[in-house]
Amino acid sequence: MNSPAASLNSSSSVMGKYTSLPGVYDEVVDAQGRIRPNWGPFIQGLEEMGAADLQRRLDQAQRQITRDGFTFNPYESDAAGSRPWVLDAIPLLMQEQEWQEIEAGLAQRAQLFDLILKDLFGPRQMLKDKHLPPGTLFGHPAYYPAYNGLHQGEHGFLHLYAADLARSPEGQWWVIADRTRAPFGLGYVLENRIVTSRMLPAQFRQCNVQRLASFFIALKESLRERAVRFKDNPRVVIWTQGPQSKAYFEDAYLARYLGYQLVEGGDLAVRENRVMLKTLGGLLPVEVIFRRLEDDDCDPVELRNDSVEGVAGLLEVLRSGNLAMANPLGSRLVESPLFMAFLPSLCEELLGEELKMPSVATWWCGEKKECDYVIEHIDQLIIRKAYRVVDEPPLRPETMSKAEKQRLIEMIKAAPCDYVGQETVVRSTTPVWSQQGAVPWSLALRSFLVRKGNDYIALPGGLARVASEPTLLEQTMTTGERSQDVWILANKPIEEVTLLSPPGQMVKLRRSGAELPSRVADNLFWLGRNVERAEGSARLLRTVLVSITGENEYGPELRALLRALAEQGQIDPDYAIPGLDESLPSIEEMLPRAINDTLQSKSLRSTIKEAFRLISIVRDRMSLDAWRIIHRIEEASGRGLTDITDVLEFLDRLVLDLVAFSGLAAESMTRTQGWRFLDLGRRVERAWQSSMLLRSTLTSVSEEEQPILEAVLQTADSIMTYRSRYLANVQIGPVLDLLLTDETNPRSVAYQLVAIVNQVNELPRDEQQALLNPEQKLSLALLNVVRLADIYELTQASVHQERESLDRLLKRLCDQLPRLSDAMSSRFLIHAGLSRHFAGAVDRTQ
Repeated sequence: MNSPAASLNSSSSVMGKYTSLPGVYDEVVDAQGRIRPNWGPFIQGLEEMGAADLQRRLDQAQRQITRDGFTFNPYESDAAGSRPWVLDAIPLLMQEQEWQEIEAGLAQRAQLFDLILKDLFGPRQMLKDKHLPPGTLFGHPAYYPAYNGLHQGEHGFLHLYAADLARSPEGQWWVIADRTRAPFGLGYVLENRIVTSRMLPAQFRQCNVQRLASFFIALKESLRERAVRFKDNPRVVIWTQGPQSKAYFEDAYLARYLGYQLVEGGDLAVRENRVMLKTLGGLLPVEVIFRRLEDDDCDPVELRNDSVEGVAGLLEVLRSGNLAMANPLGSRLVESPLFMAFLPSLCEELLGEELKMPSVATWWCGEKKECDYVIEHIDQLIIRKAYRVVDEPPLRPETMSKAEKQRLIEMIKAAPCDYVGQETVVRSTTPVWSQQGAVPWSLALRSFLVRKGNDYIALPGGLARVASEPTLLEQTMTTGERSQDVWILANKPIEEVTLLSPPGQMVKLRRSGAELPSRVADNLFWLGRNVERAEGSARLLRTVLVSITGENEYGPELRALLRALAEQGQIDPDYAIPGLDESLPSIEEMLPRAINDTLQSKSLRSTIKEAFRLISIVRDRMSLDAWRIIHRIEEASGRGLTDITDVLEFLDRLVLDLVAFSGLAAESMTRTQGWRFLDLGRRVERAWQSSMLLRSTLTSVSEEEQPILEAVLQTADSIMTYRSRYLANVQIGPVLDLLLTDETNPRSVAYQLVAIVNQVNELPRDEQQALLNPEQKLSLALLNVVRLADIYELTQASVHQERESLDRLLKRLCDQLPRLSDAMSSRFLIHAGLSRHFAGAVDRTQ
C-alpha cells in the first residue's frame, strides 16, 4: 500500500499530498514516510513559497525556455519531433558524500573502458587471453579495420564518458547504459541549471549547490592538452552533423558556451596531411576536433562511402598524429550492452579491483549457458540487441503474446550472438510538480565525466529525466517526459567558478574576421536576404490591405500594387490583369491565404520559415535578442490568421520586429566578415525589392498617378521624407529621385548600391591583385548607371504611355542584381555547396 509522507505537512499545498509508491525507492521520503535529511531545508523553502508562487515561477521559466528557442530535436524536416524543452520546477537533490561514491564508481568505469578501447584497437591481448570473445570486436556491425592504430599520443583513448543510472528499490545505483561516442545532454544540463537557479534563487544559494563551470573548465583544458601544436591556444572545433541532426541545437549551444567554432564536414578539408578549416580568408589548420557525429560518417574514403558529412582523408591525418580527436573513432563500440556481461571480470583483470559501480545484470546469448538462462527466464527479462548501432527500445516478452514470444525465442536461437538478456529495472521516483501538487515520477539520471590528465572528473550534477511511466525513459527524450536540474549539495559554502581567464592573465588582442567559414557566410548572407525580403513583402502587403480597407475601396493604386505582388510571385498573376480576376476569390479572401501558403516558396510565411531556419543554423553567431525576434516572428506567422484586421495587425507587428532585428544587426554586431555578409544580403535584397516595386508600379503612366505614387512612398517607408521636402505635391520626378538616385535616403536603390560597393571592397582578396574582381565590377557598374541617370529623362513617357528609359534602367537592375549575388557566391561561398538561385521576377519582355 502507499505510504503517506507522514512528516510532510498534510495541509501544505506543495508537498502535503505527496505519497511514495510501493516497491520503489523514493528520493525524497524514506520507507517510513519521513523526509530524507538532504531534502528538508529545500522542502521547507518550497512550502514557504507556496504552490501559487511556485507555479507562477515555473510558468515564467517555461516562457523563458520558449523565448530562447530551447527545444529538443528542433530541425527535423517535417518538424514533427520538434518541441520545447520541458523543465520541471523541482530539482533532484543529492548529498555530496553520496555523489562522491557515484563519481568514484563512474571514474573507475571510464578508466576501464579506456583500457578496453586501447587494447581492442591495439595489441588485442584480451582477445588472445580469451577474456573477451572475438565477436565483441569482429562481430560488431559498426567495426571497421581502419580504426586500428588511429589513436596517437600519451593521452587516454576515452575523452568524454557518460553513464545512464537508475536506483534499485534497495537504494543501490546501477548503470543501465554506457555512452562513449559523443554523449548527448551537456547543453541541456547547462540550460536546466540556468533556468532553475533563476526560478529558485534563494533555495539555490541556501542549499550550497555545486557549480557546473569546473567541469567545463576541465573539458576545455583537456581538449587544449590534446593538441599536437599550439597547446597554449590551439584551434579547437566542434564537428556537428548539421541541422538535420537531433543534437544540432545542443552542438550550437555548446559551441557558443565553450567559445569554439561550430563546423560541418563541408567546412573541413585535408591538405598536406593536415585538417584545414575552409574560411573566407583561406585555409586554417585545425588542431583538435570535438566530434559530435557518428564514427562511420567521418571519412567516406575508409569508412562509410556514402557519407556526405565526412572529410575525405581524415583517418590518414589521424594516423600521422597531426590531429587530435575527442572521442577517437571506434569509441562507440563499447556502448554495446554485451560488454556489460564481461565488465566485472575485465575490471579484475585490467585494474586488479572489483567493479565499484555495477551494471544491470546482463547475459550475452553468444554463450550457450547464458543463452539457455535467458530463454528459460525470458518472462522476467528484457531483450536487447547485443550490438548498439542505433537507439532501439528493448523488447519486453512479458507483454507479448505466446506466438510473439515464440518468434522471439526462435530469433535468439538463430542468431544468439546478436542478443542479450537483462534484468528488468525498477526505477526510483522523485517529486515532480503538477497542478495538484508534487507527485512521484520515475527517474533516469545521466552523469558525465571528462578525462583530465590520468583521472576522470565528473560533472557535479547531470541530466535528470522524469516520466509518469518508467518505460518512457528507455528511449531518448520521448513525449510526455520532463527534465530536472540536479543539485549536488555541498557541506560548506561554494566558491564561485568561471570559464573566464584569471584577471592577471594577459590576453592577446585581436580583430577577428577572415576566419569565417564559407558555409556560415553563406547562411548569414541568405539570412539577410530573407529578413529583408520579409520586411519588403510585409510593407507591400500592408499597403495593399490599407488600400482595400480604406474609404476609397479599390482605388487606382490597388491594381499597381497587385501587379507588384504578382511580379514577386506572392499572388496569382491573374489578379493584376483587369477582367481575369472576376472569376477568382475576392482579394480579401485571397490575401490571407497567399500570406500563409507554405507551398509557395515566395510567400511571406515561407520567407519567415526560411529566415528562422537560417538563424537557427547560425545561432552561435547571433545574439540571443536577435534569435528571440526571429523566433517570435516565426511563432506569430504560424497562427494562420484569416481576418483582414488581424492580418493587418500582424503585419504592423512584423514590420516593427524586423526593424528591431535590423537595428540589432547595425548596433550590436562587430564589423567582421559575418556582419558584412549579413548586411550584403540585406542590401542586395532591398535594392532588388525596390527596383521591382518601381518597375511594377511606375513604368506605365496612369491617369490617376498621385495615389499610386503615395502608395509606393508608403511601401518604401519614405512618405514622411517626401512630405518634409515637397509638402503635399506628389510628382513622379521627385519620387524617383528619392527612391532611386538619392544616396542620402536609406531606402533608395542608390543608397543600397553605395553600401554594396563599400562592403564588396572590404571582402578578402589578393593584395597583389591590381584588377577589380567580378563582384567589384558589377557593383560599381550598377552604382554608376544609377548615378548617371537623368531623372527628367526617366519621367518622360512614349506615345504608348510607357516610361521606356525608366523601364530599361530598372530592368537592368533587376537582371544584374542576381548576377552580383551569384558572383559573390561563386567567389566566396563556393565551399557552402551549390549556389542558391536568386528569387527573380517574371520578365515581362518574354
